[in-house]
Amino acid sequence: MIFPDWGTVSQETAGSALPLFIEWAVDRDTGAFALRNGAFYTVSGIDAVKIWVWRTLHPESRRFCCTAWSADYGNELEHLLGGVTDQGILESRLKQYIRDALLVLPYITAVDTFSFSRAGSLVEASFTVHTVYDEYIQKLEVPIG
Repeated sequence: MIFPDWGTVSQETAGSALPLFIEWAVDRDTGAFALRNGAFYTVSGIDAVKIWVWRTLHPESRRFCCTAWSADYGNELEHLLGGVTDQGILESRLKQYIRDALLVLPYITAVDTFSFSRAGSLVEASFTVHTVYDEYIQKLEVPIG
């Protein structure tokens, strides 16, 4: 398989209109597919959503136009580089970019409870991702300068 089928779905979950979400496992340190006994493997449910969120927040949108990825895949956080100096506007735009990137997945029901800290040209955002399976806190570092 040349291009993996990211975000495939299968098997109905009990009491849910959405099928169980399945994603290829990823090594977060390298960004490469994770291996188990020398082979790629999948995870499902909340673990699959966490991988999808992590992968969505890392590549900027339109970076992979000439590959299998859609132009809609990714985020627009790169637009904040050097352009926003007011902390209130920066936080507002970060919230909007993060929500826009994540809420396209029907398994994510809400993204809220944002908090921000800034250290020089780096902003760390922490927020809660609510899914059909559970909720969890996601952190993201964004270079802005």
